[in-house]
Amino acid sequence: MKSTLFLLLAWVICGTASAQDAWYIDGYHGGVWGHYPDWNTRFMADQLAAHPDWNINIEIEPETWARAIQVDSLAFNDFRKFFDAGRIEYVNPTYAQPYLYNVSGESIIRQFQYGMQLVKKYFPNAEFTTYSSEEPCFTSALPQILTSFGFKYASLKNPNTCFGGYTRAYGGEKVYWTGPDGSVILTSPRYAVEALSDKSTWQTIAWNNSPGYLHSAHNDGILHPIGMTLQDAGWKGGPFMGNNANYTTWRNYFEHVVNKDSATKWQVSQEDILVNLVWGSQVTQRIAQQVRAAENKILQTEKLVAMAVWEGKMQWPQAAFDNAWRTLLLAEHHDCWIVPYNGQSGDTWADKVRNWTAQTHHICDSLVDVAYTKHDQAHITHIKNGYQLENDMYRIAIDTVHGGVITGLYAKKIHREFAMSGFNELRGNFYEKGGRHSSMESPVNVTKLPDGLEMKGLIAGTPFTQTIHLTDKIDFVLNIDWKENTGIGQPLKGEYKWEIPQKPFYNDSSKLLALFPNTIKNGRVSKDAPFDVTESQLDNTFFNSWDSIRNNIILNWVDISDGKYGLALFTDHTTSYTHGRNFPLGLNMQYSGMGLWGRNYTIDGATTIHYAIVPHKGNWEQGNIPAANMQWNEPLISQNSIFTLEGAPVQVTSMTWKDGHLIVRLYNPSTKTCHARLSFKKEIGGATLVELNGNEKTKAIMNNKQVIVDLPRFAIRTLSINPQ
Repeated sequence: MKSTLFLLLAWVICGTASAQDAWYIDGYHGGVWGHYPDWNTRFMADQLAAHPDWNINIEIEPETWARAIQVDSLAFNDFRKFFDAGRIEYVNPTYAQPYLYNVSGESIIRQFQYGMQLVKKYFPNAEFTTYSSEEPCFTSALPQILTSFGFKYASLKNPNTCFGGYTRAYGGEKVYWTGPDGSVILTSPRYAVEALSDKSTWQTIAWNNSPGYLHSAHNDGILHPIGMTLQDAGWKGGPFMGNNANYTTWRNYFEHVVNKDSATKWQVSQEDILVNLVWGSQVTQRIAQQVRAAENKILQTEKLVAMAVWEGKMQWPQAAFDNAWRTLLLAEHHDCWIVPYNGQSGDTWADKVRNWTAQTHHICDSLVDVAYTKHDQAHITHIKNGYQLENDMYRIAIDTVHGGVITGLYAKKIHREFAMSGFNELRGNFYEKGGRHSSMESPVNVTKLPDGLEMKGLIAGTPFTQTIHLTDKIDFVLNIDWKENTGIGQPLKGEYKWEIPQKPFYNDSSKLLALFPNTIKNGRVSKDAPFDVTESQLDNTFFNSWDSIRNNIILNWVDISDGKYGLALFTDHTTSYTHGRNFPLGLNMQYSGMGLWGRNYTIDGATTIHYAIVPHKGNWEQGNIPAANMQWNEPLISQNSIFTLEGAPVQVTSMTWKDGHLIVRLYNPSTKTCHARLSFKKEIGGATLVELNGNEKTKAIMNNKQVIVDLPRFAIRTLSINPQ
């Protein structure tokens, strides 16, 4: 009894001492689209007045403030006074708080550009110093984006909202988060000792500065440990930790608490961003497809209109593009992806995404009228058990007796066979229809097309149609005509509980997959991310528990290569892929079953997915996969009428106009420094390299009508071109 009492007393004393040395990030997260009651502005202002030592950090959707002023302008003015006094820091000024890892790099830039512009409208004295988010809104390339916008610091913590994932535990009090291009930003990581909670599936032990967390931090040499919760707007408790915390803004913490301490470099890989959603579910698929299609459409439209403006055919329609970007950026809101069913019937997040992206398309269609048609004639012959398709690039054999799988894939230009038995098979666990089923169980009926085949078959009794087109890629469009909802994947065992780490939707091996067994032995997997390519270190992509998440996400493409030859897989939406030592490369096609918060993610209609295969020589870089994927995503941009670009593999990710200047963004999707040479077709008045926040960086090197730009590995550079 005495020893127990002594240990309890020691724990209390240690906890108290640690709390005195510890710091806490409090504040609010949400907004007019997510959650922000009309009384919330007045509540925050009153709480700040009542608690003079309470400093807060906010990530509130910028559109919120128009509503707040309309509802209670006096409350907003009171709140802004605390902001101007330095007691509030705006830590996530993006337009719609996206997850970031699941959208294009250009979308990320526009999220910050449009968001910061709107925040400054309502808070003219706003300084954007630290990036932090309550959700796992992270991606590996953030350092170069943040620093170019003028940010100095970042946080990789999200200790009280980890439903969608978390970052890898690493390091101590501070690190220099190093991006793929070499940019660095001083960062508070999820400490190596910041364990996941064993009592929930949404927290780390830093969520409430528990004595155990603080004790572990101090034992690890962390002198100024910090916890964090950005409360949901609408919570009525005021200071989250009561009066027992040193509440600070991130800016104050970095500049006045730990600024003199040393920090180590951490080269953050995309596989250190440990995130997951209900990949393969029909609602998530559609959202991802709608967002991707809108991204591709608006970027192509901007480029085409930019050329027309250069040629004097029209004025730059800034207002139209602002409106088109607004609805796309809202469709990238994290809540669209993690709680798609939330909302009233007909006005769920999924409904909003469909309407928002449709508006983006409508605006873009009003600006350009371009039809894209490409027919690469394929020679089609009948062979035993199927057909052979052939063009100048490929010769493939299709087994129509066994579901239309590819039994031979010969790449003519590199003299290599790639397919093994079952290539492009559909396979999954239909747990309400007897277990595992394959498209190979039934034959397909075939219709010849000018550049390929259309095949109609069955998977677990459900009809599907697949077209295969041969161009410079092997292009597939799959339509599964679901007649009813049916369980696909791992079934739920027992009762769903939030706190149980094992969840069926984590298990990709049982979902309906398109599989690509191939002849590449001991291949290494690479995959793209926003302004990055990750060389995977995973031995396999599989997990089934919240506390063991692996980054198995395919943004645009994934590639497997043995160094001599490779095979790339393209997809029309962000989802998950599969691969392992004894498991082939695969694409997640469908999941139907239990998702987050006990919600059943169902099938309610047909599924259509567009994907492609690109065999190549060498690894992803030698095979020029980023360029091939960009051409696949942006088929309208076949020629640039303003300049020619030399210095492969550098890409033009966007072209816009601002204040009479052509703004060109370049990206180097390579592990090596590249020298881009832009040869303009007429004389120009000058060229300047600018930061993402618009600040001039340096004059660009010019030689007659040429502009020369050096780009480090995975770097972006923005040029402002004076056409006069």
